[in-house]
Amino acid sequence: MTAQETATVFSFRTYDSQTHGMVLAPFKAERDVIRSRFSGEVLEGTGHEVPRHALDNEGRYRRVATGWGELD
Repeated sequence: MTAQETATVFSFRTYDSQTHGMVLAPFKAERDVIRSRFSGEVLEGTGHEVPRHALDNEGRYRRVATGWGELD
């Protein structure tokens, strides 16, 4: 796959207004999406390459019971 066909996604933490603390997001996203859309903090060392088509319309890469991947 070429660089245009893949995306590097990361785990991240974001602020939860109900608990007034940082929580782990239930999905991964690209670094710029984490910062701009989710106001999150990237967890370095958690990145991996995925096919770009595996991201949803909001740039999320969700984990499924069998591993990291798309929700069907």
